[in-house]
Amino acid sequence: MPADYKIRAVTIHMEKNASMREIEDTVYRAKEAIDMLTDSEGLEVWSFRIVLPSRENLAKAVETARELEDLQEREGVFVNLGLYSVEEELLDDIAQLVDSGFFLSIKSDDESWDEYREISRFIHSLSDKSPDYAVHLAFNPKASNILTAYFPLATSPGNKRLVTAALLYPNYLAQNFRSGGINQLEAAMKAAARRAIAMAEAVARETLAEVGGVDLSVSPWMEESSLALVETLAGVRMPNPGFAYGLRVLNEIISRVAGQVVSTGFNEVQLPVAEDSRLKVRVAELNTTARDLLRLSGVCLAGLDMAVIPASVDGVAGLLLDAVAYSRAKKGIVGVRVIPVEGVEPGDEVFLRRFGEVPVIPI
Repeated sequence: MPADYKIRAVTIHMEKNASMREIEDTVYRAKEAIDMLTDSEGLEVWSFRIVLPSRENLAKAVETARELEDLQEREGVFVNLGLYSVEEELLDDIAQLVDSGFFLSIKSDDESWDEYREISRFIHSLSDKSPDYAVHLAFNPKASNILTAYFPLATSPGNKRLVTAALLYPNYLAQNFRSGGINQLEAAMKAAARRAIAMAEAVARETLAEVGGVDLSVSPWMEESSLALVETLAGVRMPNPGFAYGLRVLNEIISRVAGQVVSTGFNEVQLPVAEDSRLKVRVAELNTTARDLLRLSGVCLAGLDMAVIPASVDGVAGLLLDAVAYSRAKKGIVGVRVIPVEGVEPGDEVFLRRFGEVPVIPI
């Protein structure tokens, strides 16, 4: 019987020095395993992904990506290149790669306004070429590896081949909460987690990998709305008082379940603006800012994600610095993925290829 949720991603984190032939073989084996399991288990896998170990620098990553372009296009696999410092002279190369569907994350070399303005200018330059390009780039404030199925912040530790998974299940969790409260929601999350881990184990067996775990983050896709779930738990609309309490309650449930299964990654509620239909509506009401979303990291929200904002080099640099502060406070990652666009105002809409019209949120 088909499940009421999906596996959002099955992701393989490749080991260092894996040859192109080994990567290709891993892709083929994994896809065969996923197809068989989808048929036998009735559990749809929404995307298949590969994460490569970070190379010595961004120029090396560009070389590697060029070797993989044919495989990426032919097999429809999402490929993440890892974590790098910004190299402005490679902007055109990066634009070409993200246009082809590659992902990567960026870090800072030192904590200064000058450094963060440089990163901000790089993000602006990429978005100026096309707002869709900025979708494939995220800022990692801790500059550390993250073993998660979620892009663009996923990295590979490089010392072994690992399989991770993530779930698409806000509506499933909401249905269980409405019918049985917190206890039933938690039990439903645990059941979904175990099926995701079983999927990861089966793929790992076929690809000579180990299981890295499941990231239990509640992430949305349009009508599968994380925000709708949180508002249901909170009993109020974002950003009204009491919303943060509902967000915290859901994060505590995720944390409890994550401690009972093989988990990895963020394990937090995610509110990517462009991917959540309910959140788009709230942003369009102009009662929420990018800073508001980032401040929710205080109750363990996993960062500011997929937010279209008016272009501002200092504004984005400041958001990145604030993300560093929140990462330190929560001792975890608060990723940032923003899409700065020239000539727009809060309330305007910007079209993104996979996400449709997205309302501009004030900084």
